[in-house]
Order: sequence, then C-alpha cells, then structure tokens
Amino acid sequence: MAHLPHLDGRVVLVVQRSWFIASALANSFESKGARVVLVKESSAASANLPHLTAAVLDGQSHELGRLLETRGIPFVVYTACDRNEGKFAGAPTVEKPASVTDVVARVEELLAAN
Repeated sequence: MAHLPHLDGRVVLVVQRSWFIASALANSFESKGARVVLVKESSAASANLPHLTAAVLDGQSHELGRLLETRGIPFVVYTACDRNEGKFAGAPTVEKPASVTDVVARVEELLAAN
C-alpha cells in the first residue's frame, strides 16, 4: 500500500447540509491534523479560501466543483444523489452511507496522487 500524506496543517473544505455528517467528517479530518472549514451550502467564495488543499462536496455543489477543478484543488463528492446530467462526470464520488473514514481515505488518496 502506498504511503498516504499526513493531513497535518492541510485545509479541507467540507460542504454538507447535514450538521451530523459535517461534524463527523470534521472530527475525522481534524484527528489527522487537518484544519477544516465547514459550510452548509456551497458558494463561489469557498473556492478562494486561503491555503485550501482539498474539499468534500455535497451533490449540489456543481459550480464550486468546477471552480475547484480550475484551481487544481482535488475534491470528493460525498452524496446519496445520482450524478445526474454529468455535472460531476469524472469527479471522485463516495456514495452515502459510506463511512467518514472512507471519505477521508479517498481525500488522502487524491492528495497522494497530486
């Protein structure tokens, strides 16, 4: 298994409407040393967070996903919704009810690939 990067000091944006899911993700990332920014709904301004390293988006964050792609910031879509109309075609997706541990591991894999 490849060595995955530490998340120490990395800034991870989490966009989730469910506070329960968002806080579970934040706790998991923070336990690995990341700094987490939680937002309930995505906005273009979120793509400009200082030192943003990666993101976990909900299924409704299409525009934010496009902005992150143009900035070269890796992200994972964590959703129970279908990726309809190809809005997230090619974006890594973790389907709910996958565990937050699975989501964090997927983000770590993306960071290792960059």
